[in-house]
Amino acid sequence: MAAIVVCVDWPRVHNYGFTPANPGPYIDVGTAAATLLLAAHSIGLGAGPVTSFSRTALATILKLPAGVRPELIICLGHAASQQPPAMRRQGGPRWDDLIQWERG
Repeated sequence: MAAIVVCVDWPRVHNYGFTPANPGPYIDVGTAAATLLLAAHSIGLGAGPVTSFSRTALATILKLPAGVRPELIICLGHAASQQPPAMRRQGGPRWDDLIQWERG
């Protein structure tokens, strides 16, 4: 098992002229994540993104320089040979109950 931490060097981002409201760095994080996930799948590895973690704690553990912030973790490993059965919806509204098609 392994974990890849995708980080953004925010001072460098600002030096390139990106404003704080510019989504470019997050688009780059997403592109990197998609590429890693597809590459893992292509060589038979299981992979999954993690976005819920303490960025401060992880930056401390990894001894990241000031301004470099972890944004995403990709967990890698070998997928289990036996998968649990698929979860099935238990009650609740059906899509047909929630959608109204306008014809005319």
